[in-house]
Order: sequence, then structure tokens, then C-alpha cells
Amino acid sequence: MSEKKSIPDPIAALQLWEKGQILCPSCGKVMARENVQPLQLLPCASCKEMLFVPKKVGSYFLYEPTGGGGMGSVYKAVSELFPDDILAVKILSRAARENPADIHALLNEARVSSFFVNSDYIAACLDSGFADDEYFTVMPFIEGERLDKRIDHLHKLPEKEVLSMGLHLLAAEQHIYHMGYLYRDLKPENIILNQYGYAVLLDFGLCIPRQQAAHSDEEFVSGSPYYLPPERLLGHGETASSEIYSLGMVLYHALTGRTFYDADEMQALVRRHISGLRINSTAKMQGLRTSIGILLDAMVRQEPNERPQDFVYVADSIKAIIQEIG
Repeated sequence: MSEKKSIPDPIAALQLWEKGQILCPSCGKVMARENVQPLQLLPCASCKEMLFVPKKVGSYFLYEPTGGGGMGSVYKAVSELFPDDILAVKILSRAARENPADIHALLNEARVSSFFVNSDYIAACLDSGFADDEYFTVMPFIEGERLDKRIDHLHKLPEKEVLSMGLHLLAAEQHIYHMGYLYRDLKPENIILNQYGYAVLLDFGLCIPRQQAAHSDEEFVSGSPYYLPPERLLGHGETASSEIYSLGMVLYHALTGRTFYDADEMQALVRRHISGLRINSTAKMQGLRTSIGILLDAMVRQEPNERPQDFVYVADSIKAIIQEIG
């Protein structure tokens, strides 16, 4: 699941860093790292191109930024603990690490996701903690494309690709469920399509034990409004059928290039989710293969007891459609 080190650049950069130097990848010149703030971009003294200032956090050498969000940033890293792998290390932001709730959220997410290491379709946490003045988590670096980005540039994804992705996500969901949890944050931004063609699930910030999910008492509604099940908006408990609803919404988006609901603001979207009016799902499924439309229509029913109740049933239905396509 992780990218192998095919070029020695990270190791060469580490060796220079240990000598107090920083390598410019543009011109190959080195400069002293003394008195330079790590984890930032600065212009090379020779070619003036921007270069990243690495940092070692514990045993992890962070050598390239890859993205991030409100709580922190993610970097490519190498470590002697995982000598054959490129890693992704998330560092809590300066503001977030002053907030005990954010620290707990980061480390708790790492703890929960570490339970799911035995799945090819889950980017589980390998390590976490506090070192060198940084709170961090470690996972394999997944080489690939995020699903939302793929939808953005392809608009509609091929049927077989989407159905195969659905099987991968169902396998991930089943594994999480078997371990006693519900994922609860299925959306294109949390799915990477890796170099091997697998859909890999990321981000376990909303993942909680099944028993807790079944008796929800959350004060605030979390999750993307386009994909979360209506029972969460109503403050009701969630089960496997809630995950199946979210998966149906994601598959619909990937197949059509648009979200099932088109409300511009969350407030309007919430009203549509919980309104007493029956949304005409069948009409929205027009243009899809009939068998796919029938399955998705069942998956996104507003009443939980009208949806499929287990992941295996949905997986079997998808396999039958794949055979139909041939």
C-alpha cells in the first residue's frame, strides 16, 4: 500500500540535514539550516527557487509537504522504523496544539484507525505521539488521486471503476464494522484511488464505536451534508444502513458528476433531508443503468429500515451488476 523508495533523494536529504545542511532540489546546491525555521518554504540562496526546510520529528524525517487542513499539515517522511516505506506524517498546527480538544482529537483518531491495519482499503495509523515539540500521527503515504479531484477533472467516472470502488469501500466498511466501529465520514475527499486501482479510506476523525453510534447524543452535527445520513440530522442512532446511505450518495456523485442534492447552503440541504416529503429518487436515477439505479435508489432511502441492512448484501448486488456489464 505504501510507495517504495525508488530514488535516494529523501535519504540524501536526511544525510545532509544531519550535517546541518539543506539540499535545494532545483539547483542541487546546499545551504546551512542553522537559524532557519523548519517546515516552511524559503528561497534558495543560489537559484532563488523555493525550497522546503525539513524537520526530524522523533525518528521521522519530514522532507516534503503534501497537503493539510484546519488542524494540521501532512508531510512525506522516511524513518528507520519503516525502512522500505514512504510515510505520511500529520503534524498538528501551531494554533491547534494549544487546544487540548484538538490534541485529543488527533491522537484519538490515530488510536482508532490503528485498529484497522489489516485491510488493503484503509490507510490506518502506524504510530503517533509527541516528539520534538510536535504532536504527530504516521500512516503509509498513498500514491494516487483523491476521488473528489478525479470527479472534478473527469466529471463522470466509468461504471466499472465506480462499482469496483464500491466493493473496496464496502470491504473497508465491513472491516471497520467487524472491529466494532462505524466510519461515519464517507465522502470523496476521504477516498484515494491508489496506483494499484484500490479505493483507500482516509480520515477517522468521526469514527466511533458501533454502540455509541446507535445511541447518538451529539450536540453538533458533523460530516459533509451531501453524504451524511438523515438520521444524524435528526439526532437518531446510526447503523450499517447509515453507512450504506452515505456510500450510495458517493457512488451517485462519482457516476453522474453531481451530488444527489444540489442545495447551495447547508441550511437548505438540511431542510430537504428531514422534510416529510418523499424525494423522488427514481427520477434522479434517470440516465443510469437500470440495475445501478435500482440499487442506488434502495441505498439512499430516507428511512433507514427501507435500505439494505448489511454490507455483504450490497457487495453481492454490485458483483451481480459487474457481471451484467461483462
